[in-house]
Amino acid sequence: MNAFNHQYFDEKDFLLIQADLKKEYSLYLNSFEKDNSVQVTFNFHNVIPPHEATIELYSHKIPNYIYIGPYQPTISFAVKDDLFEDSLDSLTISIVDSENRSSYTIEQEKVFEVWKKGKVVNIWFLPFRKYDEETGRDIGYTVSLS
Repeated sequence: MNAFNHQYFDEKDFLLIQADLKKEYSLYLNSFEKDNSVQVTFNFHNVIPPHEATIELYSHKIPNYIYIGPYQPTISFAVKDDLFEDSLDSLTISIVDSENRSSYTIEQEKVFEVWKKGKVVNIWFLPFRKYDEETGRDIGYTVSLS
């Protein structure tokens, strides 16, 4: 997880941050009806998270947390269907280790085609941050659809 930024928190800050994130995510979930949502599947590749980690996915497109839950190599969840109006997005991905009150976060400015109905999103974490010619910035993951 060398491509991730790693941060430790004291207990009080960690609990406050996690409570705020869960509240924000809950507001997002309550903001749409099931009839205007689309089920999506994400596969995560090349990452070994801490035991019982949580994963947080933040879409810069809407801007909001679109998923907070237990880390699994494959997750499926509902999102607002307006994410599919334009397929491009940039995600901030955090893997949270509650036991050690730390997070591993990867954020980048490069956009990828993420939102296509009926497609599975594959997130390929790089072993280290790599310079991207297109953006002139370092990236830590790539995205493919299958």
